[in-house]
Amino acid sequence: METLGCFSTGVPLEDHGKGLFVTAGSCQQICLGLDKDVLGLSDGDHCWCGDKYPPKDTKVNDKQCNTSCSGDDRTICGGNGKLWVMSTGNSRNEIEYEDPISSSSSAASSSAAASKTATPTNSSPAESAVASSATSEPEKKGPNTAGIAAGVVVGVVVLAAIIGGVFFYLRRQKRLAVEEEYRRQAAVNSFVSGGKLHTSNSSMTDSRLDPEFMARRQSNGSIADNEDYSRRILKVTNA
Repeated sequence: METLGCFSTGVPLEDHGKGLFVTAGSCQQICLGLDKDVLGLSDGDHCWCGDKYPPKDTKVNDKQCNTSCSGDDRTICGGNGKLWVMSTGNSRNEIEYEDPISSSSSAASSSAAASKTATPTNSSPAESAVASSATSEPEKKGPNTAGIAAGVVVGVVVLAAIIGGVFFYLRRQKRLAVEEEYRRQAAVNSFVSGGKLHTSNSSMTDSRLDPEFMARRQSNGSIADNEDYSRRILKVTNA
């Protein structure tokens, strides 16, 4: 691994993101896995890989790369906006520097692409609304996961409510049928009991209206004569 020093740009290398334990060795393994000849370290925790060194005119004083590595605080991993550049040892051939002109054109094309995607600040409100609606339209085409989930939950709740309503309705109908049967049986029992008592009792007809009873009463005297013992009754005897 050959160290070239500190550079003010990462072009044409590609940033592979932030790492928790970045060192020159760990970044070398990443770049060798990508078959790259050049590695770069920046901000203490970013690893860069590429095929060429940055342009020579972007080389700065090595003291500007003064940030220690997140994986080894005894080594340097670039600086704030500065790239510490090394070779990976992947190739024995001489590694070329990036052409300053092509580097400038690449940076210009990148900034132009970024400006095309951004909404102009001096555009009218109507144009801004059209642009925002155009950018948000693809998102509307995607499935609404939250709406689908809510629909499923509502469907399950409604189905459970229907099942519960049918269950309680059938249960109520069964209970009403049992109560009706009980009342009907009670009415039948009451009717049968009342008939037996009526047939076993004596006739409600007044016996005093019976002609035979009236004849016996006239022959034996009145009821009052039988109960009034102070009254003398004339009796005929043979002398």
